[in-house]
Amino acid sequence: MFTAEVAETKVAMVNQYARENEHPLLCTLEKA
Repeated sequence: MFTAEVAETKVAMVNQYARENEHPLLCTLEKA
């Protein structure tokens, strides 16, 4: 588990990487 800030950053990084590489990956954030 990550803090909300770290998790939001990781989600944004994954989604940006997927967009840049034309990959249909979507990462979402869920509250535990």
